[in-house]
Amino acid sequence: MPERDADAPSAAHPPSAGGLPGYARLLLALSRLRLTPQQVTEVRELASRQDLDWGAFLDAAARHKVLPLVGRHVHRYRLDRREESTDGFPYPWLFASAYLGNRQRNQALSDEFGRLFDDLAAAGIRYAVRKGFALAEHLHHDPAARRINDLDLLLDRADAARADDLLKRHGYSQGQLAADGDRIEPFSQATHMFWRMKLSNQLPYRKPGNRQDIPDFNVDLCHSIFQRNADIDAPVGDLLSRAVPAVICGADSWMLDPEDCLLDLCSHLYKEATSTTFIREGMDLQLSKFLDVALLAESFGPDTWQAFAARVERSRASAIAYYTLHFTALLHPEAVPAGILARLRPADIGYLEQFGALEGTTAEWSQDFIGRLFDTGRSSSGGAAGHTGPGQAVLSASYHA
Repeated sequence: MPERDADAPSAAHPPSAGGLPGYARLLLALSRLRLTPQQVTEVRELASRQDLDWGAFLDAAARHKVLPLVGRHVHRYRLDRREESTDGFPYPWLFASAYLGNRQRNQALSDEFGRLFDDLAAAGIRYAVRKGFALAEHLHHDPAARRINDLDLLLDRADAARADDLLKRHGYSQGQLAADGDRIEPFSQATHMFWRMKLSNQLPYRKPGNRQDIPDFNVDLCHSIFQRNADIDAPVGDLLSRAVPAVICGADSWMLDPEDCLLDLCSHLYKEATSTTFIREGMDLQLSKFLDVALLAESFGPDTWQAFAARVERSRASAIAYYTLHFTALLHPEAVPAGILARLRPADIGYLEQFGALEGTTAEWSQDFIGRLFDTGRSSSGGAAGHTGPGQAVLSASYHA
């Protein structure tokens, strides 16, 4: 077990959680892969509060992308049943539908992406699956419990043209789903130019899904796990050379090795948590992202942690890794060793409360982290509503899926 700072908050009670409304405290308690008997008791007590706003709870669970996981907990721990002095969860059919519907949706995504993996292998294109199904199948061990939006593939830029041709043969094109849902509208030339200059991945490839639960299939080709303007050394060739074979979506595939995977998750979370684009969409802070980081971190032993820290330092990515691990440790104190946090901690940590660097300007939050998690108006309360940079409009149009 990793060592833990004696002054760190308990897993059940993150700092300032006591001041949150009941629905938020309940969702924090449920946003973990498994519940101990003590945690189940705490969940039942929180759910029995007469002032609990179930509408706000459902909204928050959906926004944080943990509603399917909550649905699994309701069934697995019989949370819909009355027990002694505690009431059961209302609307059990809704929670069951969220879990089972996500299973059906993810199976359709898996069938689609598995065919792509087979053809990528046949074409000799080396790649690694980032996030998504790699985590759902090999970390959560239950794809139905994790919401998946798209397929992120890391590959060398030299293979982009061949991957583009393969995706087009499968019916994909770069653009956005049209309002009628039947076709993909291409991105503008300005969007193409901005993307090539500023970002480390290709514009999203999409094709109509023609399903109520899958409006479109979405594939992102990435050439780095960091943004292009970051002064970080993590060559894609090195990442792919360390990738490990894995069966994903029923096909022989590849995923990043554990240390690279955690570094990738740190980079991804940092990018979205500090981008005004994601803040405006309410997608900057999601409990599901912190859970991904915590689950992978909890699987590390001492040797893996030391290898990870050394890799972070060689890559000059300590600030990004510390950002993600610091805030993950606030929600999951048992996941990150105190010694690793101390080793990666930059001399100046003022950036922890800043956002907007991706868009070219920087501002500071006036609200603490725990409060921001559940404040749907944080884009204005933190100053983000009027905070724009040169590429904000292009990023917003392209990221919104």
